[in-house]
Amino acid sequence: MKRIAPVLLSLLLLAGCLLIPGPGPLAENAGPTPAPADGPQVTGPFLSYRFFEQEGWENRTSGVMFEADLDQDGVAEPVSFALRTDDWATAITWGKSTVVLESDEFVEAAVLDLDPASPFYNLLVVVDYGSDSYVTVELHPENGKLVQGTIIGGSWTWEDDQLWFFQRTDLLGTASGKRTYRGDDLHPDSEWLIMTYIPTAEELTGEREDLIEFGTLLHTIRPVPCTIDGQPSLIPANTCLYRLRFREDDALMEVALLDGTVAQIASSLSEDDWYLIDGRDMTEYFDNLFFAD
Repeated sequence: MKRIAPVLLSLLLLAGCLLIPGPGPLAENAGPTPAPADGPQVTGPFLSYRFFEQEGWENRTSGVMFEADLDQDGVAEPVSFALRTDDWATAITWGKSTVVLESDEFVEAAVLDLDPASPFYNLLVVVDYGSDSYVTVELHPENGKLVQGTIIGGSWTWEDDQLWFFQRTDLLGTASGKRTYRGDDLHPDSEWLIMTYIPTAEELTGEREDLIEFGTLLHTIRPVPCTIDGQPSLIPANTCLYRLRFREDDALMEVALLDGTVAQIASSLSEDDWYLIDGRDMTEYFDNLFFAD
């Protein structure tokens, strides 16, 4: 019986969404993706270590990951880790220098060159703060010692010769976006993050019910204030839409309707740090927002 209600709701929502024209020229180009900013070209990773891919990782608490010439003096020195479970920390050592990171849930480490003009390579270390809440810490040598640089809340990947970081949002439901970073200080190329999952035209046609049930294709229950082509507008009630990208401050979400129209929905925070759209709780505009713990 518990399954019947969600299925009926999905079917009702699906019927409403079908009132909108099917996918037109889809939104892949509608939400412009900023070109990488001018700046240093990132190189790497050329050394990497993933903790959970090591044989016997369940009982491993320390080890040498690789040897790296981080200060580019021509001598590679061992880079190791040690889990300090008593004080919930991970120690990263390069040669005789150690930096202690918060969290004893070590995930991975890699060496990259975030700025070829600087006299050192960069060591990116990922730790888990719990429940897949990843944090990436940049380490590099200064005056012969390993020091901590920028910390980013999220994990990263190397794709299309670019360094991408992932960030979570809860605006219009829990999801994640990605953007590229560069430089020793790990500065982002854009204030916008592209959604890591944007449904395809085929999925919108053949898997619409599932997309609605799991909060990927959102369904409006009242007109939603927005901006279309720079002009104030409203997304009608009983409309389906999906997210394209969001701004890093969560103040703006770009969405696409099924007819190809692209709109931007502005948000603000309430006193208890919850999202408001035009002064109303965002859940008053949609009936299938999905939130993770």
